[in-house]
Formats: sequence, C-alpha cells, structure tokens
Amino acid sequence: MKSALLLCALTALIHQTAWAQFPSLRATDTRTSTPEAVMQDRKDWGLDLAFGGNFNRGNTDVDYISGGFSAFKAWSDSSAYLNGSMIYNTFGSRKILNQGSLTARYDREIQRPWKIFAFNTNAYNEFIRLDYRSTTGVGPWYDAQWGEVKHGLSLAITHEYENFKGGLAESAARLSLRDVLRLPLSQAAELRADFFYRPKMDAIGDYHLFAEIGLETIIWKRNLGLKLAWIDEYDSRPQPGVKPNDALWLSAVTLHFGE
Repeated sequence: MKSALLLCALTALIHQTAWAQFPSLRATDTRTSTPEAVMQDRKDWGLDLAFGGNFNRGNTDVDYISGGFSAFKAWSDSSAYLNGSMIYNTFGSRKILNQGSLTARYDREIQRPWKIFAFNTNAYNEFIRLDYRSTTGVGPWYDAQWGEVKHGLSLAITHEYENFKGGLAESAARLSLRDVLRLPLSQAAELRADFFYRPKMDAIGDYHLFAEIGLETIIWKRNLGLKLAWIDEYDSRPQPGVKPNDALWLSAVTLHFGE
C-alpha cells in the first residue's frame, strides 16, 4: 500500500515538472467528450472521482489542479451518464492550462449489441481562445468484442456551437465517428483507448481528430486506483494564432464507488 501511494506521488510530480518545462502544451479533451464504458462489475450505479494537484513555492512557483468525475445510473434497458473535468495550471505568473467540460448522455438499448445514444457537451478552453462550446448529438452505438478487446463503436450526427474570444461565433453540423476500446491486462489493470474523427458535414476538410490512450489500475480493493494517460488532439482549421495540434500526458489518483 505504501509503495503504491509513493508511486502515485512520484508520477504526479514527474508530470507536473514536464508541464513546467514545456508551457506551450495545452491539450484539451473537450470536443464531444462522451462517457466511455463503465466497469463490468457495476450494474446499477457507479461514481468515479479523479484528483491531481501540485503546489510549490520557493525557487519555482507552480500550481496545478485537476479534477474529474463520472457517474451513471442504469435501469432495465436504459442508462444515464453525467461526467465533467477541469484542469488549471500556472507556472510562476504565467497561466498555462485553463479548461473544462461537462457532459450528459442517455443510452437506450434496442437489441443487444445495438443501442441509441444522445448527448450534450459543454466546454471551455482559454488557450484555444474558446469561451464556450456546446455540442449535441444522437446516433447508434454498437458493442463488440474481438478476443479480449471490447469495443464501443458509434456514429453520431452532431450540432456544434462555438463562441470564441473577440466575439466570433460558429455553428456547424458534424459527423462523429468513435471507437472506445478496453483491453484487460490483469485482474487489477486494463488498457483503454478512445479515438474520434469529426468532419464537418458540408466541408470534409474541416475536421477534428482526438486520441487518448490510458492505463488504469486498482491499487487498493476496488476503490482506489491510478490512471496514466496520453492525449493528442488535432484541429485542421484552428483559430488564428492557435496551433493545430496539442498533446499532453496526464496522471491522476482515482476513486471508484458503485454496485
């Protein structure tokens, strides 16, 4: 137990140091961030919490706060989800990260492995000049299993509204193709990946790509875990002065509840 907690602390420290050395990294997980598959051993309800933080004063002034939650409630043929996240990071007097998102989703099973899902995501990200984004979508979801790898495949039609700094507002219809996969590595660890491709329906050259690969482990009973993740996002037509690509490493201690 002590060694596991020490690993968490060292991992968080390493990643915070990396952010301080590369302040231009400002990746975001705010575009249509719908909930992923829940742990199989929780059928009725679940709540996951994630925390990260680092506060240093002296020769180097660094503040870092991250938090997130994911909750679900299941009925006979339906499930409702609510999840949110935020990241805030400063280095000295310079702000590096300031972003967050909140997502609501509803699933209705049609006939296994098919279901229909609808969602709404609200988000902000200061460093891509985004004051507010709202994305609403609906479409089919297919649960598949190839060997030990479990997939959630979906195709959704979405409407996206964005408000940027300076008063610029944009509204667009997009397709959202997604693959969420889980690969069990042991009874206490699994590899997760999440891939998006979101082209504009009337201009296919305007698209977003998103990828997340993470390792999630349970380090104490079923309730305390550790998540390490790599995130990359690409916008083919970013706002003026905004780079098209962002990449980020994340680490967090996670708490799991449910039955």
